[in-house]
Amino acid sequence: MTELEPIYGNEAIVGWVHCRSQDDKLMTKTQTAAIAHLLSHCINQEIDKKSLANELLEKYEEIDLFQDISTQITTSLDLQELTQLVIEETRKVIAATRGAVLLVDAAIEPLRVLAAFGQPWYEATPPRLGEGILGQIVTSGQGEIVNEVISDQGISALIAVPMKVKEQVIGAIVLSHDPAITYTTHDLKLLTIFASQAAIAIEKALLYEQSCMAALSAQIQAQQLQQALQELKQTQAQLLQTEKMSSLGQLVAGVAHEINNPINFIGGNLTPACEYAQDLLNLLRLYQQCYPQPLTIIQEQITAIDLDFLTADLPKLLSSMQLGVDRIQKIVLSLKNFSRLDQAELSQVDLHEGLDSTLLILQHRLKANGRSAGIQIIKEYSELPLVECYAGQVNQVLMNLLSNAIDALEESISPCASLQMQRETAESCPLPTIWIQTEQQDSAQVIIRIRDNGSGIPAEVQEKLFDAFFTTKPIGKGTGLGLSISHQIIVDKHGGSLKCHSQVGEGTEFVIALPVRAIAPASVTPRISV
Repeated sequence: MTELEPIYGNEAIVGWVHCRSQDDKLMTKTQTAAIAHLLSHCINQEIDKKSLANELLEKYEEIDLFQDISTQITTSLDLQELTQLVIEETRKVIAATRGAVLLVDAAIEPLRVLAAFGQPWYEATPPRLGEGILGQIVTSGQGEIVNEVISDQGISALIAVPMKVKEQVIGAIVLSHDPAITYTTHDLKLLTIFASQAAIAIEKALLYEQSCMAALSAQIQAQQLQQALQELKQTQAQLLQTEKMSSLGQLVAGVAHEINNPINFIGGNLTPACEYAQDLLNLLRLYQQCYPQPLTIIQEQITAIDLDFLTADLPKLLSSMQLGVDRIQKIVLSLKNFSRLDQAELSQVDLHEGLDSTLLILQHRLKANGRSAGIQIIKEYSELPLVECYAGQVNQVLMNLLSNAIDALEESISPCASLQMQRETAESCPLPTIWIQTEQQDSAQVIIRIRDNGSGIPAEVQEKLFDAFFTTKPIGKGTGLGLSISHQIIVDKHGGSLKCHSQVGEGTEFVIALPVRAIAPASVTPRISV
């Protein structure tokens, strides 16, 4: 009878022991059992060694994977790029047909999908905290494998692991497969490694994103404060200029009114006065014809008053008075045209009339005196259509530009102070001149050019020329508001442009472009009335 003993490996029969002695005698059962036990022990040791080797290999693979993931995902702070890298790397080591990286976002009720691949099953029913498999996994904070998923989304097997930072769940990585496969605890370990590293990297990316948003918000706030400060300065400049021009407008209106009434009275009486004087002179001549030999007392009076001179000069005197009245009436009209107190709204305006009125008001600064030969004005007017604008404000701009041109020319005159010196050195000190040119650029725009042959404006000054409160004039002579207000009137109020072209030593030119028809301004700017 043959004695057989089983050989066990990992608690399962892997073979049998059948032994005979050298003389072909059967060994005892005890001897056979001992041999079987020894072989079982050796086999189990080999199985344990192999299992340990496999565990060590898995550990090494996990460590290598950990280092590889850590190196890759920590090189980026872009949240979208980072999460896409995580999901792609996860896909390489764990079989899946769909996957996504989800984020718990307090601002969004459903879980936020940061990155995904495969057909998105979450579009129809977005995952929410505490709802469904994914919502429960994220809420519980524990990874889970579900190899039998009943779903109408085409999902047969699912594995999901939450991402944690300091025991706080910030999201999850979820993978699924269709058709069904069996996910193992080894897959769960690998996904947990991905999740742990991804959580740290995503937290850093979120902090970086928040810091960028905070920096951008701070930058926007700084820009808003800068804009508010600029608007405040402009408003202050407008208020100052409005008050100034309002006072000037009231003064002009008062002066024009006070002058206009007596001048109208004088002008209205001058015509009959001339007629009366002519009648008296005719009567006097008739007396002289009828009584050629007057009494001695009358002859003495004729001689005393120089009657012949009186009768010849009286009509001339009345005529010169009429010229003076006409001149004053023109000045009053120019003051009204300049201030345009009767035209506070948009109106059709003759720009040449505004230029001539402004020049008439500035005439006292253009005339020759003991210090200079005066300033020459050269007009080169083209035919212009009536322009729809705020006449008083446009006249204010013309006044500012012409006054600045006169100031610049007066400064350039100072080296050739005396009139005699200017005449002797006409080549080195040319006659101060202002050119005023107008033209219609096209059917929609007109151009006004005001140019002088003064000393010019340096480039660094031109950059600040239209800034509020910037001035190169001495304290007390300039406020730095004229050009700033002029720019706002032309650009903001009328939709035109105001540009400066200048070179040191060659004079300065300001170019005004105005639309023939009013254009609604891009931003509402308080209107400045005079």
